[in-house]
Amino acid sequence: MMTLEVTREIDPLARIAPDAKIGPYCVIGPEVIIGPGTVLGRRVVVVGNTTIGSGNVIGDGCVLGAKPQDLKYRGADCLLVIGHHNRIGPMVTAHIGTEPGGFVTRIGDGNTILQGAHIAHDCFVDDHTRLGRCVQLAGHILVQTGAVMDDLSGAHHFVTIGRYARVGRRTPVRRDVPPFTDFFSEDYGWTPPAVRGVHEAGIAAAGLTAEEETELRRALHELFEDEAAFQTKLEQLENLGVEGEAKALCEFCQRSLLGKFGRFRESFRGQVPPEAAILLPPEKLAELQRNT
Repeated sequence: MMTLEVTREIDPLARIAPDAKIGPYCVIGPEVIIGPGTVLGRRVVVVGNTTIGSGNVIGDGCVLGAKPQDLKYRGADCLLVIGHHNRIGPMVTAHIGTEPGGFVTRIGDGNTILQGAHIAHDCFVDDHTRLGRCVQLAGHILVQTGAVMDDLSGAHHFVTIGRYARVGRRTPVRRDVPPFTDFFSEDYGWTPPAVRGVHEAGIAAAGLTAEEETELRRALHELFEDEAAFQTKLEQLENLGVEGEAKALCEFCQRSLLGKFGRFRESFRGQVPPEAAILLPPEKLAELQRNT
């Protein structure tokens, strides 16, 4: 009588919480840490220097912590750090960082990442974001808290997706997306994508006071009703002494204007970004700063 044995390849050096659940045919490397209550589906591969926190649900066929597809990567022991209570759908891939990008790729807490999404080297996905099916993040991208990227959208290297912004379906993102905006191309990429309105669900999710919401809506209307004299309108708003999210919106836009090609994070090219500096050991950070 034929028998089938379910096999897993788990390196004995891997540190896995006793109540974590590892599905059949998974491969776990020696430098991996998996926290309490995390569940891995079938055929999940976790390799490299990868830390996964508690309460995550990781779908079938994911590959986490593989080497980046970046020719500048020189083989160092770079990191992938995943926080807590994320829902990661089937076939998602996330790579470790690179030496020029600051050594770290990070996914925060409470994110929903759907089937087939890709998070490349040196990306930082903050908390409570939603990445739709087959969303593609190139390297060095920051997706801020509460942002949404709909199915089949993709972002260029060094782009920032602002807080509680929404990128529409099949939208190519080549420049920073301001917070609380709806950003998409009206005909799926044939016309340049742009700010098309306010992301109402983002404003609702941010939990603003009535005064904060009113001031933010006024700032959004002033800035994006049309793109004429954008810099002038931005300076006028700042001179009025806006506060809270409206002030943060103005600061975000000013940074983007200063950045190359409308991407503020281009200023970190070849340097350690602040998000990585927080996560790196002090001795590693000092070494990197000496070499840049």
